[in-house]
Amino acid sequence: MKKTLLLVLTGTLAVAAPATVAAQNGNANEEITTVIVGDKGAVEELISELDYNAPQRTRESGLPRFAIVGHDRKFYMGIGAQFNGVAAFDWGDNMPSTINFIPSSMTPPAPGNGGKLGFSAATSNFYLNVVALPGTENKIGLFFKGTFEGANYGFQLSHFYVKYRGLTAGYTNSLFQDNGAMPYTIDNQGPNGSAATTVMTGSWTQDFGKGFSGAIGVEAPSANMADNRPGYTRQVTQRIPAIPLYLQYGWDGGNSHIRLSAIARPLQYRNLVQGKNKTPMGWGVQLSGMVKICDPVTFYYDATYGYGIANYLQDDEGMGLDAMASFRKDGKMKLTESMGLTGGLSFQLSRKWQSNIVYSHLSNWTGSDVRPEAGAYRYGDYVAANILYDLNRFLTFGLEYDYGHAKDFGGNGLHTNRLQGLLQVTF
Repeated sequence: MKKTLLLVLTGTLAVAAPATVAAQNGNANEEITTVIVGDKGAVEELISELDYNAPQRTRESGLPRFAIVGHDRKFYMGIGAQFNGVAAFDWGDNMPSTINFIPSSMTPPAPGNGGKLGFSAATSNFYLNVVALPGTENKIGLFFKGTFEGANYGFQLSHFYVKYRGLTAGYTNSLFQDNGAMPYTIDNQGPNGSAATTVMTGSWTQDFGKGFSGAIGVEAPSANMADNRPGYTRQVTQRIPAIPLYLQYGWDGGNSHIRLSAIARPLQYRNLVQGKNKTPMGWGVQLSGMVKICDPVTFYYDATYGYGIANYLQDDEGMGLDAMASFRKDGKMKLTESMGLTGGLSFQLSRKWQSNIVYSHLSNWTGSDVRPEAGAYRYGDYVAANILYDLNRFLTFGLEYDYGHAKDFGGNGLHTNRLQGLLQVTF
């Protein structure tokens, strides 16, 4: 019965108000940004340059509503801000965060706590988007964004990077994640099985022509391993960077693409039995993209698989699942096998209405000689369906239903539901 109701609700949301809000999805048009200082005739080029310089994930704001054009169009600058007010009602098992719907973080509720109402303005943000020498070979872009998160709305850096001649360096999304393949969700995390993490990175992107492009990067080393065999294994400081790369083919004016990504991720730990550091090679591959099926409908997808890449998948982040110690007394750690699958549809019938539906699944497997703790995260499912309405270029209202299910290696299952509303003001 619950599955039937879920399917009915998802289908109703998909049909009731399908659309895509241009401002939130990074589709530049002349109504998004207004030039308040400088050459107002530069608005089309300005929007194109600032949009290219901004992060491309659908729920990222990067195009300010007002901008400044420098003398002789030698630089463009926009300072933007976004208020995200959310009201969320949960029923089922406990979901700790009001802004992040994370199946792996669920816990059983205390008696009497089967429902919860929460309000938050976390993920509200401000950003600076600057492009110097636009339209030239020496074009330089800088993007900075900070958000206010947590119970006390502390400042948190989201992006801080520079771009020059295909080179990108700084703190931003991993090159392994395909920002354009993720449908919009009011939920701040989004699909649990999608690859998404923020790291210090340097990358080089090249356009090969005829729709083909590619990139390769170097990312700061990181690891999140389970300390499930004290005295036999121990995680040590990481010292070898990860190497992500991708090859992409795009068509239909950038409205469709397919991308094949890969990552090599060496992980270091200490074998206390042998008294030596070990470096197993984590690796992952991903097929992702988006396809504009027809004018109102776009299909998003990504499939990720690998060993030792759990911390790159949304629901696995911080769960200690990159590697686990063998139960044998040999001091070895084994890389966790992980797979994430996501599919979503975005419907656009007008410039004011949008609707998105998404399903995502994430699974983790261990070898036969690994005995994870009973509460360790084994797999989870994520469903989201939303309706968004752009009253004008500043004000957006939204409504979203989220469903999450998780199961641990001990066989225990949890599930919860969320209905949340959004009030978004963008400057």
